[in-house]
Amino acid sequence: MEKEGNNRIHKIDEKGRVSVPVSLRKDLKFGEKLILTKGIEKCIYVFSHSEWINFLERIREFPLWDESKRKAIRFFSGESEEVEIDAQGRILVPKHLKQYAGIQNLCFFVKMPRWFEIWNPEIYREYSIPEKIDFKEIPL
Repeated sequence: MEKEGNNRIHKIDEKGRVSVPVSLRKDLKFGEKLILTKGIEKCIYVFSHSEWINFLERIREFPLWDESKRKAIRFFSGESEEVEIDAQGRILVPKHLKQYAGIQNLCFFVKMPRWFEIWNPEIYREYSIPEKIDFKEIPL
């Protein structure tokens, strides 16, 4: 693991496994199932099994005749993968999701309110420049 300021960048091993930061897995346990799927930005969303079920319940209510909603459902659930946390706190990151997110040997973890994200560190660095964020839309 490399540290960059306060940020943690983790190496993905030759088998495609990466250690989930302790701060993100403190509420998870060995053998627990996580769901990985494409994020809206070029990243991977990681949901606990229970949060994934909650997410599916919300999108299940989308009307089938709404094409844009069907596309959104396909985007999130169509290529999702279920993985388990191993005894060393690692997860396997599927190849197709790594390719989608532009991740090769290193990845960066971002904590979100109901999930966490896995990013290519360079893409995240470029994406998270404060000048590119519209803070007016956020009720702080």
